[in-house]
Amino acid sequence: MSTPPLSQRIRELEAELGLRLFERSSRRVALTDAGQRLLPEAHAVLLAADRLSSVAAQLAARGASLQLAYCHGSEQAAFAAARLFRSRHPEIAVRPNALTSLRIFRDMRAGKLAVGIVHGPVPTTATDRFETRPLATVPFDHLSVPEGHRLAALDVVDAAELDGEAVLLVERADAPTYHDATLAYCASVGAQPAWVLHPASQVERVLDMVGVGSGIGWLNAWQADQVHHDGVVVRSLTPVTRFDEFHLVWRRDDTSCETHAFLAIADEVCR
Repeated sequence: MSTPPLSQRIRELEAELGLRLFERSSRRVALTDAGQRLLPEAHAVLLAADRLSSVAAQLAARGASLQLAYCHGSEQAAFAAARLFRSRHPEIAVRPNALTSLRIFRDMRAGKLAVGIVHGPVPTTATDRFETRPLATVPFDHLSVPEGHRLAALDVVDAAELDGEAVLLVERADAPTYHDATLAYCASVGAQPAWVLHPASQVERVLDMVGVGSGIGWLNAWQADQVHHDGVVVRSLTPVTRFDEFHLVWRRDDTSCETHAFLAIADEVCR
């Protein structure tokens, strides 16, 4: 929320409560004594609202389905775990959703998801409402290259060869950690690609862009193992100094057998 509407909402809240909650000056904003006293109550209200949505979602889906979301790069693990879960629990449907990590946290807060696979590191602001644990660390060690591109003739592409090339890059607003890590990796090898920005997409859509020659795409080891796409060749990348860190995340108040069975199976698959 931008500053003007936020300030207006604060004024409305203060008017409704009949209390001044913030001391404001041109340099700083601080809680008043009343604001300090009400802060834990506000936290309790938010947690209660989250729990209401969570419990309602669990009741609506109980015995019917498991809502799973997975971020870009974790497709192989997500589907392998979903298939194994279905084989052991055929009475429960798994509903997978490809979302950004930011969207997964947002939808989980709203009680729309049971389990998510997200990129690490997990923000500290999420740990008060969610449980999380590391799932896998996967090397970022391949490129998807348009067929006929000069780099397609190489078995292993040195990252410095990407200098000046059209390379796909997800927009920062959709995936800030992924975006920044890509920039840092190229800077570390002295390459300045001609970036082709695109919104967050499933890997199939990224490969579509590569296949029509829009640019070179990035793949981790999981993704590279699964690529079968017209007009696209997969090449190894060096140096391998970048890794995808994936974490499982679920709501702290979710005690359902379905959720915890899936968590165990995800660990089993990635082990």
